[in-house]
Amino acid sequence: MAVKVLTGDGSADHDRQVARFAREAAVAGGLSHPRIVTVHDFGSAMHLGRPYAYLVMQLLPGRSLSAVLEAGQLPFATALYTASCVGDALGAAHEAGLTHRDIKPSNIIVTSSNGQATVVDFGITKGSDARHDITTTGVVIGTPAYMAPEVLADGVFDHRSDLYSLGCVLFEMATGRRPFTGTSWQLVNQHLREQPAPLQALRPDAPVELERLVAQLLAKVPAQRPDSADEVYDVIEGINDHYFSDTPPPSRGADVTSDVELSGSEAANGGVISLRMTASQSCPACATSGDETRVLACATCRGEGRLRKRRTLKVRIPAGIRNGQKIRLREKGAPGKDGGAPGDLYVTVHVTG
Repeated sequence: MAVKVLTGDGSADHDRQVARFAREAAVAGGLSHPRIVTVHDFGSAMHLGRPYAYLVMQLLPGRSLSAVLEAGQLPFATALYTASCVGDALGAAHEAGLTHRDIKPSNIIVTSSNGQATVVDFGITKGSDARHDITTTGVVIGTPAYMAPEVLADGVFDHRSDLYSLGCVLFEMATGRRPFTGTSWQLVNQHLREQPAPLQALRPDAPVELERLVAQLLAKVPAQRPDSADEVYDVIEGINDHYFSDTPPPSRGADVTSDVELSGSEAANGGVISLRMTASQSCPACATSGDETRVLACATCRGEGRLRKRRTLKVRIPAGIRNGQKIRLREKGAPGKDGGAPGDLYVTVHVTG
């Protein structure tokens, strides 16, 4: 375990910091994902007359990405894997209605030499529930070197602002430098009005698809960026498989869709529900023979030519989910072939009553 401790003197600023601690505990504690740090507990205590607040969280081996980048640019395969981990984490957070708002190298912990990473510090996360928003109107929250133009200009922030920040991080991993540098006010002007150097101008061996992705992530207009973190994840995986995989990638399983009905109360309050799934596959005992008589006589599938397999999944429904909204369950779809990853399961929620 790791324990983050906040000391203070009881001032208003300390109270705001404690609120941020509580926010981080509530947000990260409600997200169960391998690329998001696990927060186990939050509390406060008095010691020798001074107030302390603390978070108890998962102890992550490794170093922050900011420390890793002190040595300069990363190999493309490593940079892509780290970016895919961050994209995976953001996909889970965005599906839960949350935006991180401070994606930067110091909030990314690299846990292995190949670039595996975990996202930390959800203390200024923005959610759909205004009761948990501890930021102040008119005050820009975040780190200017990695902030999207719309945040700097108008204080407007959504999931695509996180993608802009990811683009800044990916640019820095690939080139060893940030897309924009300078004082705070210079950074604001650069993010708002200037274009970063093309990736291949700084690193000529960069794949053209990677240069295109970075340019899309760093688009000034949010609508010109990718639609979702999941889309970014898929593009990164495709670039890595095409250019940097040692062996041809195994076949990934197909994505599967399903539907679930929730009452208005279940949709409003969230929770974990059981989802029963039925999948079928060709009967290995008879379907490949092409002999209809053999199929009809098959004791394995009882003449159907296919085997049906039922399974029950536990699905976490975030509070405040809307009618028609989809939940993505990574690798809960059809199984892959030759060691390939399973596909994803997309569950469409129908709110009744």
